[in-house]
Order: sequence, then structure tokens, then C-alpha cells
Amino acid sequence: MRIPTFSILLLLACVTAVSACASPYSATGPDDRAAIARNGFSADDVGYVLFDPDSGAVLAERQPAKPFAPASVAKLPAMAAALAVLGPDHRFETTLHITGRLGNGVLDGDLILKGGGDPSLSSEGLAELLRDLGALGVTRVTGRFLYDTSALPEMAEIDAGQPWTAGYNTGVGALSLNFNRFRFDWARPAAAGQPVRVSAWSVSDAGRVPLDSVTVQVGAGVGAAFTPLTATDGAAANGEPGGERWRFAPQPGMAASLWLPVTRPGLAAAHVFRRLAAEAGIALPAPAPGTVPPTATLAALHRSEPLETLARQVLRYSNNLSAELIGLAAARRLDPAVRTLPESAAVLTAPAMLAAPRTDWTGLRLLNHSGLSAASRITPAQTMALIQGAGPAVLTLLPGEDEGKVLPPGVRAKSGTLAYAKALAGTLTTASGRILGFAFFVTDEERRAAMDRTMDRRIAEIPPEARAWLARSRKLQADLLELWIAGL
Repeated sequence: MRIPTFSILLLLACVTAVSACASPYSATGPDDRAAIARNGFSADDVGYVLFDPDSGAVLAERQPAKPFAPASVAKLPAMAAALAVLGPDHRFETTLHITGRLGNGVLDGDLILKGGGDPSLSSEGLAELLRDLGALGVTRVTGRFLYDTSALPEMAEIDAGQPWTAGYNTGVGALSLNFNRFRFDWARPAAAGQPVRVSAWSVSDAGRVPLDSVTVQVGAGVGAAFTPLTATDGAAANGEPGGERWRFAPQPGMAASLWLPVTRPGLAAAHVFRRLAAEAGIALPAPAPGTVPPTATLAALHRSEPLETLARQVLRYSNNLSAELIGLAAARRLDPAVRTLPESAAVLTAPAMLAAPRTDWTGLRLLNHSGLSAASRITPAQTMALIQGAGPAVLTLLPGEDEGKVLPPGVRAKSGTLAYAKALAGTLTTASGRILGFAFFVTDEERRAAMDRTMDRRIAEIPPEARAWLARSRKLQADLLELWIAGL
């Protein structure tokens, strides 16, 4: 049944309206004051809940009703909701369709590559589609080569508050390839007067493919090396108005190879497919956007691994694009009208909120599924409710120290990190053998706000003082985990 976005948001408003606005509480449970002071934090910056996941009994808490920035901890409720909506066996599909007639190796019609939002789609998946197309005998297409991204809304980036060159802040769309990043290589000229050599590559485990949807304009400059060019700045990539354009100013000492975000994922994937097709002996025209007509015939199908496997990978490796694609797919299953990440996050959080009406949801503000936003907020108590709603089957997907994570033995959790915001949520096993749930947050609201006010999107590095703050937050996190494991 289709649930309109407006109806869900209205229900959430009703739930919030009848909830009493809880005030942040002081700490209960093991004395945490020494650990907080030792690591240089104010008690007002820290919030957590330690609880029994079966009974819901709270064993320790500090400011459980204060909203904090969740960072990547937001991926935990997103994956839990997606698994509930789509099912653990759900697989994302990428397909090839043909129109017209095929004879003597020539398709006298159109070829359409349709994306299904697969977060794990790689060049190898496209090669699989091409093998099936080759098996049909296709060597040339006389019509159009179209790429269809209609299954999901396409966006140039996840969050507008990130540096332009951040490889973790990529474009989002139904046809996303190789995690929507490209590798930029450059080399200084061998002699004076010669141009700087630059190249852009889409990279997978199988190798690299030139990325024809990207052009780079080289020029002199100081400061940041890269800035994106708007549609009015110079020629479009290969004459295509949708191509990506960057201005590159070589800086002293900078690396000769960098990872940059793909902002037009559908076009980029189509260009890589065309390159791979040429290598396979199939000649295609330049790609253009389009949709699969009802009369088209399915020619090839690539399916992802089950959603349960993909969700486990998201919780372990914390890939932002994967979280957004999975969240969008689930939200649009509930409401096909969803067009933005904030809408999607609201729709996907609604069922969990309605399932826990006694939880005070005041202050909850999730702007996407990955947590890549300094403006998102959640309280420790709300996180506790979402963890309980996720259930054991989802919590077992959380990574632990046995998977290379920097966590004490017996802790399985999703971490989150932004400049001046640290979070961790999951389960731990105490010294006495009890399995408990927890949600921990520390945020310096004042410093984060100051950083956002003065942000320059050309600068990718976070300030040294923010890195030092994060080091102290990780130490506080470790100290509190040790306290809880030993004391309960």
C-alpha cells in the first residue's frame, strides 16, 4: 500500500505533539565524571544510554534526551528499516533492454541501460551485462544508447556542507558505479612549455577505465587545487551539457593521484559501459538520458548480493553512497513520491517511531541515511528505541574487534565521526557476561557551528584542532566502554 509522505509526516507530528518534552537528565550508573574530565570534556557535551535490550531497563544514562549529531550512527536505523521494508533477500537489479530488430549482429533500434539503485554495481557487473548482450550476437547499435535513472532521484551530492573534493560526498542515483568516485592522475610536464598531463579513471577491482564524462581544465592558481565548474564555465565534457567539469591548479607537494566524487553518476556509468562495450567488440553511439519504453525487450540482467550482505557491508565499511541508495530504495517502496534525502529519511524513520509511541521523539532530525550532515540530530534515548526496534537479527550485522575495528572484545557497534562530533551505538558484553545495548555521543556544538560558518568548500582537510578533539573523543569512548564492561 502506498503511504503518502504527507500522511507519514502528519503522523509523526501527532506523535511528537502528545509526547512530553523530556529535559536532559544528569548521569546515573557508574561514575563517569573522572573519565569525562580526564579527556578534557564538559559534562554538557556528553550523552549516553546503557540499557538491557530485552527489557528496556536503563542501567546508566547521561543527558538521554539531549539531541546530538549522530554522524554515521544514522546508518544503523537506516539499515534496520530497509531490511524490514525490502526484506533481507532483496536484490537490486541493473538491466539492459533493446528495441527494434536484431539481424547479422546489428541492432536496428535502441539499447537502454537501466539502473535499479544497486549500491555495489561495479565495472564487473557491466561486463556481465555485456557478455549476455554479446551472446545475443549484438556487435553494433544503429539507434540510440540510452541510460535510464528513473528508479531513484539523481542528486549531485549527499550533503552541501562538505568540501567539493570529498570522495565520501558523491552524487547519488539509480545508476551508480564503482561507488561514484573517480581517480584523477596528473603529471608535471617533462619540459618547460609543455602541458600538465591529466586523466580521469573509473576504477574497480578488475582495473580502470577512462572516464569520458569528466573534463579537467588546468590553470594556474594558489590555495585549493580543485574547484568544480558550472555549466557556464567553459565547454561541457565531450560536448555534453551534463558532463562534469573541474578546474585544476597544481599545488607544490600535492599527490599525483587523488580520488574525487562523481556528481553525474548516470552519465558516468553510461560512458564506462560504452568503453567496456567497445573493448568487447560492440559499437555504441554516445549515451543520452532516456527511459525504457513498454515495448522494449529485456536483454540482460545483473543482480546484486542480498540486502542482508549489503547492509552488513554498510555497517562495517560505512560507505555513505551505499547507505543513501539502500535508504532511498526502501523509502520509495513506502512512498514513490519521495524526491529528496530529508524526505526519504523521514519516511523510513516513521514506522520505527510509530512502533515506540512512549519514546519522546522531540528533536529528532535526520537529513539523510548516511549521517553525512552536521545538522542531523538524535538523542541517546531515541537511539536506544531504534536499536531495540532493530532487533537481534540486525544487531548481529554490526562489526566488532574481530573484523579489524578498534573496539574492545565483546563490543559490536556502529561508529560515527564528524569534525567535533563522535558517536557509537550497538551492544557490549560485560565482565559478568551480560549483553547490553548502548548509545554514546559527544558533540561540541559551539566549535562545530563556528567551523560551519567559516567553511570554505575548496578545502578538504579538517582543522588540526578538530583532529585533536576527535582523538580525545575516541579516548573518552574507550574509557566509558571499559567502565561499563567492568562495572555491570
